[in-house]
Amino acid sequence: MNSLLGAVGKSFILHLLLGALLFASVDFSPEETPELPEVSVPIIEATVVDQNTLDQQVKKIQDEKAAAKRAEEQRVKELEKRAADAAAKRKQNERRIQELEKQKQQKINEKKRADQAAALAKKKQEEEKKRAQQAERDRKRKEEERKKAEEEAKRAKEKREREKKAAEEAERKRKEEERKRKEAAEKAEQERILNEQLKAEQAARQQRRNKQVLSEVDKYQALIKQTIERNLIVDDNMRGKKCRLNIRLASNGLVTKVTVLAGDAILCRAAQTAVLKSDTLPVSREPDVYQKLKDINLTVEPKI
Repeated sequence: MNSLLGAVGKSFILHLLLGALLFASVDFSPEETPELPEVSVPIIEATVVDQNTLDQQVKKIQDEKAAAKRAEEQRVKELEKRAADAAAKRKQNERRIQELEKQKQQKINEKKRADQAAALAKKKQEEEKKRAQQAERDRKRKEEERKKAEEEAKRAKEKREREKKAAEEAERKRKEEERKRKEAAEKAEQERILNEQLKAEQAARQQRRNKQVLSEVDKYQALIKQTIERNLIVDDNMRGKKCRLNIRLASNGLVTKVTVLAGDAILCRAAQTAVLKSDTLPVSREPDVYQKLKDINLTVEPKI
């Protein structure tokens, strides 16, 4: 529709332009003879062409509408046909379902009758089976009662025999335990005597060793004091003065630490210097002696 209006508008504008050109080309001067305006062929041809285009477009629109109407009618017919086919098929399915339901009900009825017959047969068979089972249970019960009586008599006999054997075994174990207690007591007494002898001997050895260790410690302490005194630089101001030191030694005699415990400050500084002046101090290689020398306290007294 927009195309049709556009074409009509173009045609109207072209006619207006043509009239304007004709009017502009007329000369109204009285001295000259009026001349007819020359109309160019292309303009007239353009007007005809646009009118033809307009007609073609109008016809095309009408054809498209007619084709669309026919297509819509054809689509409606197809939909109606499909609806009719679906309705017929639905009715056919409904009849088929009804037939299947009927057949199903017949089968259900037949199965129900068969189940009832089977149930009656099964009930009769179960009753016969129960009677047979009851008879078998009665037979087994009597057999079990007989076996139980025999087993009880057998167990009573076995019990008497076990009790007799248990009494004999208990007496044997009692005698064996008595023998073991005596042997254990004798052995314990022998071990006690040996342990006491061993402890006495160890104590004696330890006492002897302690004396040796103390003697060694005294010896090495004296050697350490001699070494310190050799390195000690003294003067008259130190006369009668004392310094208490704590010295820690490595296993090879290396001095690891020197601490002043108490004493004259000047003497203590000199004593520390004397200790550190020696790379190592005399120490025993015996582990128990070294344990008493690795952290010792000494009193330094200058001999002036």
